[in-house]
Amino acid sequence: QESLAGIAHGATQGVAAFLAGLVVFTALVWLPVSRAENAEGEKAAGLFCRWMWVLAGLLVVTGLVELPVYAMRASGESLSSGLLAEALYDTRVGQLWVLRVSLGFFVAAAATYAIRRRSPVYWWGAACIAAVMLMTLTRQSHAATEGGFLPLAADWLHVVAASVWMGGLLGFPILLTAPPLEMPADARAKLLGRTVRRFSKVATGTVTALLITGSYAILLHVPNLPALT
Repeated sequence: QESLAGIAHGATQGVAAFLAGLVVFTALVWLPVSRAENAEGEKAAGLFCRWMWVLAGLLVVTGLVELPVYAMRASGESLSSGLLAEALYDTRVGQLWVLRVSLGFFVAAAATYAIRRRSPVYWWGAACIAAVMLMTLTRQSHAATEGGFLPLAADWLHVVAASVWMGGLLGFPILLTAPPLEMPADARAKLLGRTVRRFSKVATGTVTALLITGSYAILLHVPNLPALT
């Protein structure tokens, strides 16, 4: 159960991070580059959006594994509908799961709306919803047990930075199959090259944020480590 709980929780974190990161990748990297190159960026954005719906669905799937295992570990009882309902509605883990899944579908819906409106403002609205969704991960982290604003803020920024970086890892493979890249080789290479350069600048900022927030987390927990004697 412990191993399964760890795997399910890690999968939940990964899916949520990829979902949020893909929204930011679309808004911050792909759309500006595609407009500058006069490429049909909305077609690729539509493909991104379909992946966002898939990721939102995966949040449900991973939660349907994580929540029952959590309920059995916390209670020491066998799984039953009553135990699952209690874990879902009467525990912080269950409440955060409901909120996370709801926000995940709101992110996908907001991205769909942004494509129809063809305005970057709506994409940033979807990114803001995604940032709030990532807070549900922070509320289940070690930082939540520390108390205080700074540990929570640092952990949330760490998760946000990681998700932005992960968004590029998912975004680029999707772009390789996107309709706008069905173009002459020279134009395709130019578009991809400009996309890589823009994402590299974003990635530099995310790595800096990861180093700063990660170092803070280490310093925060150093007093709790046993002395090395």
